[in-house]
Amino acid sequence: MTIPYDLEMEVVGRIYKEAEEAGWHHLPGTERTPIYHRWADDPNIGERLSLFIKTSAARRLWFKDGPMKEYQRALSGAGKYASLVAVPATDVGTLVLRALGPGWEPDLDTQRVKPMRVLVRNGEESTWFTWGGAHALRHLVYAALRAQANGDATPWALCVVTSFVKPLPPEEREEHLRIGRRCNLTIKHVSGE
Repeated sequence: MTIPYDLEMEVVGRIYKEAEEAGWHHLPGTERTPIYHRWADDPNIGERLSLFIKTSAARRLWFKDGPMKEYQRALSGAGKYASLVAVPATDVGTLVLRALGPGWEPDLDTQRVKPMRVLVRNGEESTWFTWGGAHALRHLVYAALRAQANGDATPWALCVVTSFVKPLPPEEREEHLRIGRRCNLTIKHVSGE
């Protein structure tokens, strides 16, 4: 059974508001799991979906594999839930400037998802620019390596968006840089605030 559009948007709006308040992108999986459980059984969230998604376990899965998989894209202004984000993420132009410096401009016509990426140019030079939280680094690396393995010679710059509130430990930042050197990828850490 399909969830009515208005109900879906209302429920997703509520979980996005709570995700924002919880600092979702900076939460490890172990801190996200109890939130999924709470949402699934909350009378104002998951229980509202119970006519369409019968079990608590199925609702948890729907939140995780549906709206929360779309959360980063929505924060970046893409996807069907973009209008539900109260505080959008730092725009890609600002991230590019912070990560690569002046002169680099994103070509928004080249924007792609899974993971979020865009071609950026500085004169004749171009590179793929992709971004996400530290938890998404493996997906960013894999996308870059896969593109290169399939013949794309365009370099990649991976931007790990960090937080002043929950900064990455120095050893984790260093590990990211070692991964970048090992894979011949540029990895930059940039504050998203």
